[in-house]
Amino acid sequence: MILNTITPVIPHLRHVIIDEAQLREVCAHLPEPAPNRALPATLRLPTWDDDVFTLHPPEARAAQLLLFNTINFSYWGEPKWTIEFHGRPLDGAWGMLGALARAVDEELPIFDGAYLASISESDARHVLRGNVEIPMFQERLDILHEVGHVLAAQFGGKFDNLIHAAGNDAVALVRLLVTRFPSFDDVATPYLPPRPAGGTEGGQEGFTVAFYKRAQLAAAMLYEAFGGKGPGNLRHAEQLTVFADYKLPQVLRRLSILHYAPHLAGRVDRREPLQAGSREEVEIRAATVWAGELMRQALVSRFPQVTALHIDYWLWHEGQHQGPGIRPYHRTRTIYY
Repeated sequence: MILNTITPVIPHLRHVIIDEAQLREVCAHLPEPAPNRALPATLRLPTWDDDVFTLHPPEARAAQLLLFNTINFSYWGEPKWTIEFHGRPLDGAWGMLGALARAVDEELPIFDGAYLASISESDARHVLRGNVEIPMFQERLDILHEVGHVLAAQFGGKFDNLIHAAGNDAVALVRLLVTRFPSFDDVATPYLPPRPAGGTEGGQEGFTVAFYKRAQLAAAMLYEAFGGKGPGNLRHAEQLTVFADYKLPQVLRRLSILHYAPHLAGRVDRREPLQAGSREEVEIRAATVWAGELMRQALVSRFPQVTALHIDYWLWHEGQHQGPGIRPYHRTRTIYY
């Protein structure tokens, strides 16, 4: 689904290079798994059992994961939006999860479609309160209204009905999210490959590149949080790709798997925003997804059970522990990641 739209982009990359030799070298250095383990610890899946998650009942936990992914984007800024949760500061995605868990503790009906459809600005500000206003607050409020309206009109106001409508299929859930909820429709269009030498403008066609970052992550988190059972009993989770955000390409660049052209490297390192849908931004995201697929291919002969979900969490986890002096991630203000 995703890879088919990204494949045509890769031969036409101008601003990003995938070093396939270095990629294979990085993969070759993964250790062998412990006895009686199919995969090394590096390639584990997350369990999503931190106290920022609503653990019981299962329907509430599943609803939190889906609601989280409707507004899980664009946290960067100075100062960074941070909340207090159970006596500790949280920012980024963990801050958002904590904000939703905090709202549950305060008995706000945030998993009810009718409530979300009409949630007031003051209630939304209360749920998302932190040291500063969260970036793109208005966009998040608009999405909460959208999600509530669609849930109420098409799924009886409940997230678990949305999950049931996907028929226990991860790919079907992604399709359902991107077709019923416009804010999940994470595509770049048109994308124009460079004209061949001697070519003319006429006859050149653009095409749509699909990333579906938040929709795929929603399906993956359900699958992982429930160990593939209950609300997470989703077939075809292995068909999901890595998730095209801003942390994964940063890690791939640190590992020398991705290289940016000098002008793009300069812009990223100077923290200059890249326009959403620009050629540079689309290439970074497409190269990230393709590199994740190449890593899966490089590892599958040693670890037959490896999927893109394992690759994604490996890279994401690496991104949480990079230390000082690490080059910045690219900055694009968007609802999609």
